[in-house]
Amino acid sequence: MPEIKQLSYAVPNSQREGESAIYRNLANKDSLEFKALPHIQTVYDIFWNSVKNSPNSPYIGERVYDPVTNKHGAYKFQTYAETGKRVTNLASGIIYIYKKAHGITGDAPRNWPVAIYSTNRPEWNITEKAAITQSLQGVSLYDTLGESSIEYIMNHSESPLLFCSLDKVSKLLSITDKIPKLRTIVSMDSFGLENEGIGLPSPFNVNSIKLLREWAASKNIELYSFDEVEQIGVKNPIPHCPPKPDDYYTILYTSGTTGNPKGALTKHKGYTTSAKAVNMTGGIKPGAVYLSFLPLAHCYDRNIENSVTLAAGSIGYFSGDITKVVEDSQALQPTVMCGVPRLLNRIYDRLAAASIHAPGLKGMLARKAVAAKLENMRAGNGNLHWFWDRIIFKKMQAALSSRMEFIVTGSAPLDAKVMDFLRISLCCTIIEGYGMTETAGIATTQNLDDFSSGCIGVPTAGAEIKLVDIPDMNYFATDKPCPRGELCVRADYVFSEYLKEPEKTAETFLEGGWLATGDVARINPDGTFAIIDRKKNMFKLSQGEYVAPEKIENVITRSPAFMQAFVYGDSFQNYLVSIVVPDPEGFIPWAQSVIGDRAKSMDLNALCKDPAIIKAALGEISNVTAAAKLAGFERPRAVHLETNMFSAENGILTPTMKLKRNEAKIYFKEQIDALYASLK
Repeated sequence: MPEIKQLSYAVPNSQREGESAIYRNLANKDSLEFKALPHIQTVYDIFWNSVKNSPNSPYIGERVYDPVTNKHGAYKFQTYAETGKRVTNLASGIIYIYKKAHGITGDAPRNWPVAIYSTNRPEWNITEKAAITQSLQGVSLYDTLGESSIEYIMNHSESPLLFCSLDKVSKLLSITDKIPKLRTIVSMDSFGLENEGIGLPSPFNVNSIKLLREWAASKNIELYSFDEVEQIGVKNPIPHCPPKPDDYYTILYTSGTTGNPKGALTKHKGYTTSAKAVNMTGGIKPGAVYLSFLPLAHCYDRNIENSVTLAAGSIGYFSGDITKVVEDSQALQPTVMCGVPRLLNRIYDRLAAASIHAPGLKGMLARKAVAAKLENMRAGNGNLHWFWDRIIFKKMQAALSSRMEFIVTGSAPLDAKVMDFLRISLCCTIIEGYGMTETAGIATTQNLDDFSSGCIGVPTAGAEIKLVDIPDMNYFATDKPCPRGELCVRADYVFSEYLKEPEKTAETFLEGGWLATGDVARINPDGTFAIIDRKKNMFKLSQGEYVAPEKIENVITRSPAFMQAFVYGDSFQNYLVSIVVPDPEGFIPWAQSVIGDRAKSMDLNALCKDPAIIKAALGEISNVTAAAKLAGFERPRAVHLETNMFSAENGILTPTMKLKRNEAKIYFKEQIDALYASLK
């Protein structure tokens, strides 16, 4: 049997009892030190190095909104030099208004947090760069956060200054009594006072701005617009105060699936190392064009934006409506994009419906082309084809971007069928990676020439990974043929501590500075890693079987009929039950195929209550779980069809779209009880 080529490096004699060997990237066999770009040691260096070397290159852009047509036009960009000038001015303005609010006459202190509460936009980027230009830390709040989460994060971080979009100001003013440390709010939108409110976002006008200012004054809150703070900085300039590598760059709050979010403190050297590691994969080339739509409040997009900035690339921000990301992509024509399974599944469904699932000659030709390209790719010949790309696939690529070169997906596993189809239909490199808030959004990535599916690749440059036994779950580093256990990471980009929570920090780290991720992984024969379970998401049924619900939910939502799923198991019951949200686009045609013309007179709510549809939905779940070869006890025995989507607003999802299982259990208690009663 031929020897399998190893894609990572197992450090000799590093295996200990209860642990696997330590694995490194092939580029860092002997040392974790980064020798490339030694002059870049902080996120400040990343940005200002590109300003120096590429001043006239486009940096950040957005689509111009026309209030007359109610449409967004072409992208308009600011260069690195233009952005740098604004950053310097805003940074000076921040220090000035901080001193004013706190009655400081001398030098202002540094290393205090600046909060940012907005969707992705150029001002988000400028604000963060301004903060680090004066050695301040960024604290990001998800655009979808409710009042209680805002209060918690602002009080926990003790942020005295907050930047937000204008539509957030009134919400903040209504709760400032509960946030005593907050002194100043800056609106990212201009107040338009010089031109009678022209350019103010709807529904604001000059009078409403006046009322907001009066309200803020009554609360002893200073309220500025973004351009006002920039102008203050122009009139009161101060030198840059660059951070050091060991200074804290950001306080990034975790999703909070099991309680209050934790504030992960990560140093400048951490995010600088992670940006270098991303660029060493080769996926982000100099001058890359990136579409930013995943929340900047999360480590994933933040890391990629730093990586694009390191490569002196361009960042185009989406227009604010996640349902129009494809439209934004067509307008921007990016070369790089980050994805999550939820979005990529939607792109797959759209492309598949127009090709391999199309009727007649068109569908037949597409299926033949897909089969040929898959065979070619699996034979080791890459994902391009001289004939079929010209005939079919370049048109499919154009549906997203004709210039697309590189897509990275993470946050959850992407179905192998979807991954393979997108690789050949979009004619670009698509790799899967793994990371978390505590690792600056990265730990492993696939190599660019790795066309396998279902794995997360190898340790990045600058990182070490090992597996640790989990006896309770029967996972051991000595398992044959593949070691299994809890994935542990050690790297410069691993966070330092949870703010004000030393006990939780201690629980997260093992001896030697190893971060215990809580994810269960397998080491494949070629030295790549695969996530196979989640240590904390397991529960036991009454017969003693362990169940990983997330795996089952991912299988269920691969059906075109279903958009979201929550699988629940009671330790006193033998079976699983499920709450499933239909995808109207696929569910309604599917329902019509089940009950025929009767479905035409029924809305979604009526369809979800129809006994024949419910029975067929359970059958569909049985089919997809059987096709995925799930065990019998992993297949739900009852289903409730829910018409209201899981969301952060109803408390079932975190801002990063992770399911809050305990909240979902409480929210659907009545339905769960009814499902179990129906099985008796």
